[in-house]
Amino acid sequence: MPGADVRIDSVEVVPVDTGGPCERGDSRQAVLVRAGGAVGCFGPVDDLPAAVVAARLGAAAVGWPVADHGGLVRHLFAQLGQHRAGLGSWAVGVLDCAVWDLHGVLAERPLAHLLAETPVAGRVPVYVSWLSLDLRSGNAEGAVRQTARQGFAFTKWAVRAAGESARSIASLAGRTSAWAGAPVAIDALGTWDTALAAAVARALPEGAVRWVEDPLPETDCQEYRELRDARSPLPVAFGERVTSALGARRLLAHCRPAAFTFDVAWCGGITEALRLLDLARAASIPVHLHGRALVPAVHLAAAFPQVAGAVEYQLVWEPRRQRALAHPLKPTGGHITLPDRPGLGLTLRWP
Repeated sequence: MPGADVRIDSVEVVPVDTGGPCERGDSRQAVLVRAGGAVGCFGPVDDLPAAVVAARLGAAAVGWPVADHGGLVRHLFAQLGQHRAGLGSWAVGVLDCAVWDLHGVLAERPLAHLLAETPVAGRVPVYVSWLSLDLRSGNAEGAVRQTARQGFAFTKWAVRAAGESARSIASLAGRTSAWAGAPVAIDALGTWDTALAAAVARALPEGAVRWVEDPLPETDCQEYRELRDARSPLPVAFGERVTSALGARRLLAHCRPAAFTFDVAWCGGITEALRLLDLARAASIPVHLHGRALVPAVHLAAAFPQVAGAVEYQLVWEPRRQRALAHPLKPTGGHITLPDRPGLGLTLRWP
């Protein structure tokens, strides 16, 4: 395997050029990994996971073989101990993505080609999410119609619990589907409870909703199973909060979601994402990768199209994140073209 004998020389966290004033929530760091005279990178990265890499994980990775991704990730998680979940998993994930980029650079191959079991498609389907749009506002219908006409695989919209009845929420989802001219995905952002979710399921117009993502504040296996097994089952999607393959295996087996929507960086990186894809494939659960780590998600979807379907493109946030890239990935006709440069194909902008 290319890079098998090359060991990591250094890891550092550096700022990127965001192309304008930073706002709260903007990602403005990058992780750089050097080995064998080459450099791998991943960014832009948020300040908190970048700080964990700079303070702890980077030093732990020095001297590790570039191509031993599984061993490195286990070693990094061991450094975190009981702090693995949440921020710890995210920090391991951004470092792992940078190491995979370095591996691809050393191999002189795009990451998708390095991973692929079959020939890689050059274009990856994406679906679009616009979670900041208030579907109850006067301009919502026009915004939904215009977005749906752009060729995306489907669209996703936020419907938070706002003191409304289940019937009102279901009616709003139905209207949104009618505006889009197709079933839509709904993201509840963890704001519903089990009783509301069950009542919405009973009131939803038939065929209006592909899935309701993260309806509950916690990814509770028993509660999601009850929603699935109800007389009027709710098509649930989840995955963003999953940070271990063990937890994912149980959730997929017992809850059988309509979609598994984990984030490549948040779950612990590309190495852990490969394990989650294997679990989803074994359970016959469709995967639609979360859009926060868009570039590695596109590579994984290109490498494993039989498991991973359309990747999320966050209509508002992604263009802001990509200000730090010299070659942004922009969807055309509902697809993103796979970068043909080695590794992840990222070219970050520096101050």
